[in-house]
Amino acid sequence: MKYYPLIDHLMQFYAAGEYGSEAVQAKNEFFELAGIFDGQSNFFELRMAQFSDWYLFSRVMPKFGLTPVEHYMQIRPEKVSDEDMPYYKNMSEHRLSLFEFLKLKGNDLYVRDMFSNYKLVIKNSPVIDGFTSDEVFQGRLIPHEDSFVFTMAFCFHPNDALSFIQKEVKIVKKMAAEEQKAAREKLVLRLFRMRNKFEQYRHVGIKEIYSNESRLRI
Repeated sequence: MKYYPLIDHLMQFYAAGEYGSEAVQAKNEFFELAGIFDGQSNFFELRMAQFSDWYLFSRVMPKFGLTPVEHYMQIRPEKVSDEDMPYYKNMSEHRLSLFEFLKLKGNDLYVRDMFSNYKLVIKNSPVIDGFTSDEVFQGRLIPHEDSFVFTMAFCFHPNDALSFIQKEVKIVKKMAAEEQKAAREKLVLRLFRMRNKFEQYRHVGIKEIYSNESRLRI
């Protein structure tokens, strides 16, 4: 899929040169969300994908007031081919959300966006494994032609957290339309932090972690 090499290129571009210190600072911030990267962990590649996704699409660079993807499209710090430009434009129109898996038909992935309630079809999805009907998952969609593409930075939440997640989603959906995008991304990030706390504190009950009154620092 064309998007993945372009995402890798953006990550290399915004991790070097004048942006190198920005990437280091971002990685330190991400450690607070997901813990230190363990190169020997089975989750290392996923953590790297999650970091790249967050750094490029969600984190605003203080110096510019833009995310790297926004900066790349608005400032044009390097020449982009006519062939690649539509893909970068699509990436700038990404949507981070929470999804429920509906079904898999061939290589077409059917999901429902929990915030909009829209049912979406990811045609010929390059990622079809790991989805189950009893888990809510975090993902970032990029529009592509008449369908969508997921980035590789998934985060699956345990079924026992579903009730809490649904209540939090309802709160966001009741907000004014102009407030919902920021609130949605804030909630998704908070749930991501909870998921990683759940991995770190297996001895703690899940309802203690997925909670607005948790005694853990989340």
